[in-house]
Formats: sequence, C-alpha cells, structure tokens
Amino acid sequence: MQRFSMWMAGLVLGVAFLAPLPAASAQAYVIVTNAAGPSALPRDEVARVFLKKSNSLVAVDQEKDSRVRAAFSKTVLGRPLAAVLSYWQQQIFSGQDSPPSEKSSDDAVLAYIRSNPRAIGYVSAGIELGTGVRVLTLQ
Repeated sequence: MQRFSMWMAGLVLGVAFLAPLPAASAQAYVIVTNAAGPSALPRDEVARVFLKKSNSLVAVDQEKDSRVRAAFSKTVLGRPLAAVLSYWQQQIFSGQDSPPSEKSSDDAVLAYIRSNPRAIGYVSAGIELGTGVRVLTLQ
C-alpha cells in the first residue's frame, strides 16, 4: 500500500509539471497605428511587417531591454526576443535587411507614429495614447 501511495504521489507531481501554466491575466502591451492607418490586421501580417517581410506599414520597435518588447516578440512574432535579435543579426550580416528603428520609450514610439501615417508600433498597456494614434485589433 505504501508503494502505491508513493507511486500516486509521483504521478500527481508529474502531471502537475505537464499542466499548462495559467495565462497572464493582462496583456503587457497594445499595438498602435497612426489614426490614418488600419484599425485591425491579422496577427501574421503584423508579424510580417515587424520582420520586414511586408512593407504595408513601417514598424517601430522599443529598445532591446524593454519588457514590452519581450512580451510583444513572444506573443505576436511567436519568438523569444533573443531569437528575434538573432534573426536581425543574420539579416544584417548577410546584407539582406536591417531591423525596424528603435525608440527609447512609449512616448517616443507614440510621437513617431503620430508623425508617420504608415507607422505601427506597440506601447505599454494602460499608457495614455492621446490623439493621432489608435489601438490596432489583431484578427
């Protein structure tokens, strides 16, 4: 009986490690475009824009050490930030392309988007957006 109890405890512990982690309760960022830009796009199109495989919009990133960039890269690009940075290093080294410009803050991203009708970026959730930008809905 004691062996069975130990076996069951191990099974329960093993199943607990296989269970998916709960989803984050709130998204860390919002995707924004110029007020003249689209209000909704498919997720794969947004990823293509940020990887410069589509020129339908002009992407702007946040700095490499930004938490909002890490969250955006993982959820929208489907890659951890380290993989995205590696992708851009390969593109630069092979002479194929350079990454989107980087801005140092949410406010800098918003200012860039306001000044460029084809711009798309992301900012921390909850930040005051002001005029000239809109939240993009992923389809």
